[in-house]
Amino acid sequence: MRPRPPRSHRPGPARAQHADGYPDPVTNTWPLARGTVPEREAFAFAATTLGVVFAGDAVPNTLTWVGAGIVWAALAVWGATIVVRAKPTIARTPRSLWLFLGWCLLSLLWSHWRFATLPSIVVQVICAGVAFTVASTLTWRRILDATSLAMRWVLMLSLVFEAFVAVVVRHPIAPVWTDYGDRKIPDAFYFSRAELFTGGRIQGLPGNANLLAMVALLAAIAVAVQWAEGRIRRARAIGWLVVAAVVFLLTSSSTVAVAAVVVVVVLFVARWIRATPTEQRTPRYLLLAAGAVVVGAVGALAVGPVSEMLGKGTDATGRGEIWAKVLGLVDQHPVLGWGWIGYWWPSIPTLADLAHRKGVTYLQAHDAYLDVWMQTGIIGLVLFAVYVLTTLQRGWSGATRIGYDARLEQRTFDPVSLFPLLVVVALLVQSVAESRLLYQGNWILFALIAIKSRIVLVGDEPVSVGDGPRTPPARREFRWAAPERS
Repeated sequence: MRPRPPRSHRPGPARAQHADGYPDPVTNTWPLARGTVPEREAFAFAATTLGVVFAGDAVPNTLTWVGAGIVWAALAVWGATIVVRAKPTIARTPRSLWLFLGWCLLSLLWSHWRFATLPSIVVQVICAGVAFTVASTLTWRRILDATSLAMRWVLMLSLVFEAFVAVVVRHPIAPVWTDYGDRKIPDAFYFSRAELFTGGRIQGLPGNANLLAMVALLAAIAVAVQWAEGRIRRARAIGWLVVAAVVFLLTSSSTVAVAAVVVVVVLFVARWIRATPTEQRTPRYLLLAAGAVVVGAVGALAVGPVSEMLGKGTDATGRGEIWAKVLGLVDQHPVLGWGWIGYWWPSIPTLADLAHRKGVTYLQAHDAYLDVWMQTGIIGLVLFAVYVLTTLQRGWSGATRIGYDARLEQRTFDPVSLFPLLVVVALLVQSVAESRLLYQGNWILFALIAIKSRIVLVGDEPVSVGDGPRTPPARREFRWAAPERS
């Protein structure tokens, strides 16, 4: 018979109970709880939202942009109803995020494309609100579970989709909202190029090999942490890690390959620092700083040859040319920028005519920080940098700090504490070559971690109903109270 939770560890206000005396599952919104929401609903919202936004172009490519707008609006309304019932406050959320969004809104005053700035910032704020909803209604372990579930579904459906196109359709397919007729179009215009068995790069549901590769990396991170936490069976975890590895190889994304290497390095470094007493860490941090300088210098010198060796050319598949043109726009308005827009609108000639390569118009700077500088000026770039660096700092702190319980005894290491850090690192590495950190799934996931890590670090929150271990099946009791640490 499983023990009742001590009263001090029952999150939220009084609520209805089952016939057996146990409380209904509700989200743990501590320390911001002023209301309750069924945990299953909050979890379903988080997993569904992350799955939809990381599926990328799959929604408009299959439902048209009108259908996609309806789906996205429905998710926003669902999130709003959860916030109304949970009643969280923004008292312990990152000010740097809201300052950056406020500056983006202020750029409406001098924007060169005001008709696009206003709706773009509205969408940006809504996405941040979605992240706030998840962060304030789920614990870290449930956020881990939701992320893992969403990424695994995107991977599985991507493979099913690519197999269907390759075996049944047997030719490239374009989005449903297009009508190219018999015209020869660039490969980038296709939803799927039917290359699952031809050795080409698959694009999956996101419609882009690089984005699908990032989904595979995020899935691998989440599943590995779940496995270490005992939240997923070994055979199942290994199976999904194999799926993620296969998808990763089929996408042939050099950007995400670099991100994966950096994630592994950060993982080992974080564990190395975590195993060191706090008072003895200074020499190791100095050694890491020196090593980072050396690696940075070598990387700067080798980026061209390595990129060419990977078949991307010395300018990283045309990114050098795009960066140069964006810097030209930066030079014209370096302090205030051109005005916020996020993802470039193809109807704006200044942006639509900027980056062309092999018949394809690229609607991003392929560097999140350069994009922010161009759109919001040096002031916006500084605010964005503060937002990014403080989030990274909290992720590092949560992964490496040595916690103590109420009896001042050292807590054991929780693998879930690595999840925020590794995800943030993966997204930041990708942001050097892609601007996705500013919109869609990357923006929501990064904001989710930024907000949640500001609310509470891993290990400092009471355990919620859904935090119970999933394996082995014979011991599925929930960890209602903080376990004794030795």
